[in-house]
Amino acid sequence: MNISTTAKSFQAFSLSILILLAGAPGLSAKEYVIGAGDVLYISVQDNKELDSAVIVRPDSKITFPLIGDIQAAGLTASELATSITKELEKKVKRPTVTVSLREVGSYRIYVLGKVAKPGVYNSRSEITLLQALSMAGGIAEGADLSVAYVVRGTQRLPVDLVKLLREVDITHNTPLMPEDVIVIPDIPKLKNLIVVMGEVNKPGVYPLNKDEEMSPLQAIALAGGFTQFAASSRVTVIRDELGKKSALRVDVKDLIKNPGTSKGLILKPGDTVIVP
Repeated sequence: MNISTTAKSFQAFSLSILILLAGAPGLSAKEYVIGAGDVLYISVQDNKELDSAVIVRPDSKITFPLIGDIQAAGLTASELATSITKELEKKVKRPTVTVSLREVGSYRIYVLGKVAKPGVYNSRSEITLLQALSMAGGIAEGADLSVAYVVRGTQRLPVDLVKLLREVDITHNTPLMPEDVIVIPDIPKLKNLIVVMGEVNKPGVYPLNKDEEMSPLQAIALAGGFTQFAASSRVTVIRDELGKKSALRVDVKDLIKNPGTSKGLILKPGDTVIVP
């Protein structure tokens, strides 16, 4: 197996997981916040003549009978219903107002970094992290899943793609808000570091002391050892030497059984240990 085959297999696996889980429910989302371009339907109980479908204008307002212009963008449906009720009480006796979302025109998400198709994506309904990554074609080769994050306004929110994609833990399938920016960084060029990824308990980047020799087995131990799903006989070390990448197969299972038979492969700075 060469590096391109390994990378394509991982990308295909990631994308298949995205497609399978994209529609799965994630964390409980905050109530949707109305934005410019959204289409709302507003009804007033026992006052059918006031029922209206309205579009939130670029100035963030809507126009409603008996009230005129009123702020809509930045509010939830229940908050807008409360605002309209307060204004209508000046004209109508005990109005009961309901606001519902007919069409989303403001739900825009940005996906940047190591995905197949970085860019801006629009949706007509709320989407989750998995759905956004699926729209962007899935994770690309060289992505560092351990440091991915979402930018929301002035906040930087970490997301655990390792648990979401590798452990299929959908509690990390975070609902996204309009204008969220998903950032998938690439793995930095490594100096005196190695990467351990796949079916280990603590995948990530680890220091490699140039004065000490480290085997793939020792690196896996450093990363918390194998998970119960690890294929220890098919561990692969990806190595980049002078721009030429190679994939070196290591039967760690055999090394564990027969530790004295062979010293085995010694890791070099920049190596990536993959446990399938």
